[in-house]
Amino acid sequence: MLAIGDGVDPAWLGRRVVVRTGTGYAEQVVAGEGEIMPVPDGLASVTAAALVHDGVTALNLHRLGTPRKGEWVLVSAAAGGAGTLLVQLAVDAGARVVAAASSDAKRALARDLGAEVVVDYTRTDWIEQVREATGGGAALVYDGAGGALGATTVDALADGGRFVTYGIADGFASLDRESAARRGIRLLMPLMDGPPDQETVRELLGLALEHAAEGRLRPVIGATYPLGQAADAHRALAARTTVGKSLLLIGSEQDGALR
Repeated sequence: MLAIGDGVDPAWLGRRVVVRTGTGYAEQVVAGEGEIMPVPDGLASVTAAALVHDGVTALNLHRLGTPRKGEWVLVSAAAGGAGTLLVQLAVDAGARVVAAASSDAKRALARDLGAEVVVDYTRTDWIEQVREATGGGAALVYDGAGGALGATTVDALADGGRFVTYGIADGFASLDRESAARRGIRLLMPLMDGPPDQETVRELLGLALEHAAEGRLRPVIGATYPLGQAADAHRALAARTTVGKSLLLIGSEQDGALR
């Protein structure tokens, strides 16, 4: 914290903080006191930055999905920023995780994070592989792809399962609600409800930072770029060559995050 306004507790000065803001890329931003969150002692600033958006997203999805001990959970796009966190949260809850990703490196990462089974979702038989590995289908699916792939992923669920979709890289998944209802599948599409309110964001961000400080949650930072190379970061995201979270670094502080 570099400066404070009138009526703000001076104890904030000099503290490391994070904030979710709609401001574009900048070296300094102005935020309300109710928006900032202190970074726990011992937690690296880059780790905190990597959790500002994906940490909140993953914990919100985790609450919706509620993975249970011993049940099978499929995480598609498992090597993405939110996907890597969802794998860890499901494992921490005692679930058995199938991770779907498109490359050997991404699948190896998912296994390192605790996934019991990994599959290649570019294969035509990947749904069958999931159903075989899980003994008939997963109880919970986190769809981080959306589009046609997301719609197909519903078939990896067992009857009575939960389908949480948040992927929009190829648009929202077009889901057959009548078929899902016949199978007793709950379809959860949190992005259709808009962003969570500020109170929920603060709660989830604080929890994400706490989990990271305790070593229970590790954001994967796959790439870092100087602020001046933001365009390169966007090109890598568009090409889907990134793994985990990409960060923009600002000066010697090496702070700031790229959504």
